[in-house]
Amino acid sequence: MHHRTRDRIVTAVDSTRAQRTRFPIMIALIAASTVALAAGSATRPQFAAEDVIPNDNRNGAGELRDGVFHVQLEARKGTFHPRGKDGPGFEIEVLGEVGESLSTPAPLIRVPAGTEVRVSVRNTLDRPLLVRGLHDRTSATPPPAVDVAPGETREVQFRATVPGTYFYWGRTSDDREGLGRFEDGQMTGALVVDPPATGGDGGELSPPPSGGFDDRILVISLWVNRDDVEPVRAEHVRHTFLVNGLSWPYTERLEATVGDSLRMRVVNASVARHPMHLHGFYYSVNARGDAWQDTIYSSAETRLAVTEHMRPGTTMSMSWLPKRAGHWLFHCHFIAHIAPDQQLLEADELDVALSRMEHAADPGDHDAVHRPAFSAMAGLITGIIVTDPDGIGLREDETVERRRLRLYANAREGYFGDDPAFGFILQEGPEPPTADSIRIPGTPLLLTRDEPVEVLVLNRVPHPISVHWHGIELDAYYDGVPGWSGLGGRIAPLIAPGDSFVVRFTPDRAGTFIYHTHAEEAAQLSSGLYGPLIVLEPGQTYDPETDRIFLLGWGGPGGEAPPILNGNPEPGPVTLAGGVPHRFRFINITPSNNMQIRLLDGEALTEWRRVGKDGADYPANQAVSVPAEQYFGAGETYDFEVNLASGESMVLEVTTFLRGGRPPVVMNVPVRVR
Repeated sequence: MHHRTRDRIVTAVDSTRAQRTRFPIMIALIAASTVALAAGSATRPQFAAEDVIPNDNRNGAGELRDGVFHVQLEARKGTFHPRGKDGPGFEIEVLGEVGESLSTPAPLIRVPAGTEVRVSVRNTLDRPLLVRGLHDRTSATPPPAVDVAPGETREVQFRATVPGTYFYWGRTSDDREGLGRFEDGQMTGALVVDPPATGGDGGELSPPPSGGFDDRILVISLWVNRDDVEPVRAEHVRHTFLVNGLSWPYTERLEATVGDSLRMRVVNASVARHPMHLHGFYYSVNARGDAWQDTIYSSAETRLAVTEHMRPGTTMSMSWLPKRAGHWLFHCHFIAHIAPDQQLLEADELDVALSRMEHAADPGDHDAVHRPAFSAMAGLITGIIVTDPDGIGLREDETVERRRLRLYANAREGYFGDDPAFGFILQEGPEPPTADSIRIPGTPLLLTRDEPVEVLVLNRVPHPISVHWHGIELDAYYDGVPGWSGLGGRIAPLIAPGDSFVVRFTPDRAGTFIYHTHAEEAAQLSSGLYGPLIVLEPGQTYDPETDRIFLLGWGGPGGEAPPILNGNPEPGPVTLAGGVPHRFRFINITPSNNMQIRLLDGEALTEWRRVGKDGADYPANQAVSVPAEQYFGAGETYDFEVNLASGESMVLEVTTFLRGGRPPVVMNVPVRVR
């Protein structure tokens, strides 16, 4: 029989959770709260009989009988707890394994290629069930969905022949197309086909490559409380993005050791796009696919990234090597998808949380740490804890001589109408910049590969801040997530108003990076706390005439503010020298927006040469000329080489896609070649 473990419960963690709308109170509690998150709970939570437990996808469903792999599924109702067993419960529909506890995601189906698979689906619900994804992937055209009437059982049979990462899902809502988000939004399960099994006597399936972290499966889903949106959309819609059935800060803490070779399969089973960002490390993108097909890249086709945009219903296989110990994050870079309002609090719970925080003791006090408020972040976040028991990991040498920089976070009142602007500005002479001097984007930080640097960040804004060095490989303590980054007793603090924090790192590679706030990003990022970080090769100098930065941000707090390019909602023309190669560095640091860039000669695309993504150079075989267009999400950077002839006239079309169904904003930037 195929080995299974019935207990798939992920240990929940105790946490202090901070409040978003009362900004000064919330931000003061972040550091205390997230330290508690790392500790976890010593015992597994106990769920009731019909509770839906989180499925960590470590153990597959089904069993092998007479050379055929059998899985018995049934659609049932249960109560799921996205905030852990002690959080609120909501009735949902799930696809569970017969005889097992209900779970979300749905049971993992994992077999070697060549396996004959039979899946029976029983519908115990009072409405029809439509199931997709239970089939082989030999054709780009999927077979018809399986329609299961109430009380009916249907069987699906196929031979799994194409290795890859896929998923299957059920729908019962009136809208039976696409993926779910309401009561049927958790009826999704991963389907993994491994390379063909070798050896054995035919009585057992070969186990997955590992039951450990080096082959973990993360299923992303969305749940929206239908009661909040029907018949009239409520002002406060309770919803949350989930990773393997839980919302941060209750998501599982993945554990690894320095030097491990790690692999993760990510399934975006939600209806939203997600740029998935890993702190501290690059990962290799080894495969991209969807529910129907998976493209597994050869070694020549893989590339590096720190942020990878995933459309709804797509999959990714990634691998990486942790070189430094510490607490790290893997999360969606859309601020709206990790916002604290995804804690699913009722209005009265929100009032209680506010009251408790207003009367809380010093945030560093032990009692304050364990108060049941709520987290400064929530939703689509996974914490990763890397340890270094053998002491082989990389560590920043704190004693070496360093280039020293002083970076100020300033504020100016009334910059965005009635709202202030915040901005980073570098001291570039013997005197500090005035307290209300603003640059949006912040001053470009021009560093050199392998040159140690020390950045003194001084906070002049009226709220605590932090700085995340997006894409830079550095010690965890300097990574910039307050109350989380670091290890053991050395955890990064918030930078209080009037205070400062010293960051030390040595850039490992030349490329295009970002520095930005990682504290109350919904307000601070929209208001200007971000800037470009450019790392040059030793001996290289930065020439702004041939090295052009195009940074897309947001023009003030609130969803109605406009997107801005290099600080301007209506950017002026760009003039280039003819016959000279130019490097275009594109950075998207909007709060929650995708963008598309195109370089047009009239209505036709011209070409440019790919140079780098997320600060990493493309492999030589991929650094080729391609049509001049690129779609990418928040937190991604792309570099292209552009070489135009004198007298040419182009248009750089920058399209920002807005949330809430609003039409996109298009900026047409004239490009003139002298």
